[in-house]
Order: sequence, then structure tokens, then C-alpha cells
Amino acid sequence: MVNELANRPGIDKIYLLADKTDQRLDRSTENSKIQVMRVWRKDSPLSIINVLLQIAKLKPDVVHFNIHFQSFGKTRLANFTGLSLIFLCRLMGINVLAEVHNLGEKVDLEKVRLKPNLINKAGILVATRLILTAQQVVVTVKSYAEFLKTKYHHRGIRYIPHGTPVIDYSTIDPEEKIILMFGHMGPSKGLPTMLEAFEKMLSEKRNVRLIVAGSSHPNFPDYLDKFVKANPPKVEFRDYIPEEDLARLFQMSDVVVLPYNTATGTSGVFHIACGYGKPVVASDLEEIREMVLDGASALLVPPGNPDALKDAITLVLFDEKLTVRMREQNLRFAQNESWAMVACQYEEAYQELITS
Repeated sequence: MVNELANRPGIDKIYLLADKTDQRLDRSTENSKIQVMRVWRKDSPLSIINVLLQIAKLKPDVVHFNIHFQSFGKTRLANFTGLSLIFLCRLMGINVLAEVHNLGEKVDLEKVRLKPNLINKAGILVATRLILTAQQVVVTVKSYAEFLKTKYHHRGIRYIPHGTPVIDYSTIDPEEKIILMFGHMGPSKGLPTMLEAFEKMLSEKRNVRLIVAGSSHPNFPDYLDKFVKANPPKVEFRDYIPEEDLARLFQMSDVVVLPYNTATGTSGVFHIACGYGKPVVASDLEEIREMVLDGASALLVPPGNPDALKDAITLVLFDEKLTVRMREQNLRFAQNESWAMVACQYEEAYQELITS
């Protein structure tokens, strides 16, 4: 999205105030409008304050926070500090747009290993209030917009789609069927259910392979270790996938699976799969259903049900007519929310902030 924003004629400069990391995450760009500045670390409240100091130096027309409820680390203090930046920017008279990908009140806390106790619920309420100090709050799930408008009566709530690349790739090996599970892996993603479903598939169809691509979620850094150590047959675990390798990964896949136990916002993986024209099998959750109602294609199954997941994946892999229909439908969906279209909507939001 940043590259597409830089292509907008009304935007002169984009500063990315990113976190410091040991991983090779920076993507090269030849666009002189974009400057990446790594100025803070996760779980380091003092370093998070550096964001505010940089903003004070840069004096931007708009600050765009791209956040979820645990963007700034695993600790309550780090996330409180990070989300407080929105409120502090407003105190400084800076125009703020907060793009929020999940709402704590809409997440099943136990499924992300948080206790639904009074402290956590109070923390979620405070976090929501901090986010809502922004003049404009963007959500990537339509129902979240209605929820915030109804409960908090904020006048600056708007829905903008997640954004999707549009690159049509067919699979490259029709003999071997490849199932892809992609993204940061943690308790909410349903990996045990996927592995159980795949084990059942192997007893019926031998020409299948499962690729689990992506590292453990930053808040659960050792999550994948026990699964990798178990070394299940015909399961390939890949770590962090660089941007330049994504096309090859999706090209070789026949179906993308999202066996989530709960959703923490819209699924970025679902959007990516649509952009590559891939069929999807996913858990039947509100945020996933919304994408299907908006025109995406997926077979939906009850969360945590390996038999239903196995049956749906098998149907997609071995029903050619269904596969073609799902591929075409997902490509059409992706074309309606390309990154260029999404960037245009954000530019309009920025202009509203500047001129209001």
C-alpha cells in the first residue's frame, strides 16, 4: 500500500516509523518519496516514545497509525504506551488517522491465550478509547464500522478494504496437490486442526503435500517448535517468507487454508489468496463470512472440526470445475479492492483531515 500511496499525486513524502528487528524485512524501493526509519522496539515502552519524538521533528500533515491491539509487543505496558501515541498526537494538534485491524471486544480472548478477566476487559476498553481519540478511524471489516458507530458514536469511522494484489497464477504441478497454510502461527490459527485433517487426508489421498509457511507469531515466539520437532509426514515447515518469494509460493499451491479458531480482524491471507486466484477453505467465522458475502469464494467449515476441514479441502483439490469457478471468483473480488484503489481511498481520507 505504501508504494501505491507514493504514486498518488497529492502525496509528497512518506516516512515509515517502523520497529527495529533482527529479521531481514526491509523491502528495497526506488521511490524517493518513501523513507523507512526504524526507531522503536517491541516491548520497550521508552523506545516506543521515540515515535512521538520523530513525529515532532518531521511535522507531518497526517499521521497514519497502522495498528492492532498488540502491535507494540506482548506486555500491557508496551501496548498502552503505543496506543497512547494516538492521544498524544492529538494533544499536539496533529491530524491522526488510526487504521485498526482488530477489536479486542470482538475477539475470543481464551482462544488467543488471554484470560477474559476484569483487568483484560478493562484494558481493552481503555485501548479502544485511546484509538477513538483519532479524528478518523479506519477498519477493514464492515461490521466493525457499524459496531463502533453504534456503541461509541464516533463520527469519523470509515470502512476501507484490506487491499489485495492481483496476480493470476495457475498451479505448476497437476500431479501433486499442495495445500498452503500461510502467516504468523499462533494459538488462534488452528494449526493442530489442520495437521489432524491432513493426517486423515494422507490415509485417503497420497498425492498431497502441506506447506506451513511463516514464522511463529511474535507474541508466541516458540509456538511452532513442537510441531516442527514432531516432523509429520509430507508436511513442510517454512519460516519467514520474503516478499520476493511470495509469488512462487502461491503459484505452486492448489488451495489456501484458514482453519482459524477465532478471527482477529479480516484475514490478510484470504485477501492475498484472492489476488493470486487461489481457492480457499476457511473456518466459518463472522469476519470470513463477510468477505464471502462481499464476493470472495471460500468453502466454510466449523472451526476446530478436522473431518469437515478434510472433506472441504478434498472437494476443492479434486473437483476441477469447482476449482476453476472459485479461482475466477476470487480474482474478480481482488480486482475490486486492488492496492491502487485502496490507496486512493486513503488519500481522500488524508485530504479530508487536512482541509477540515
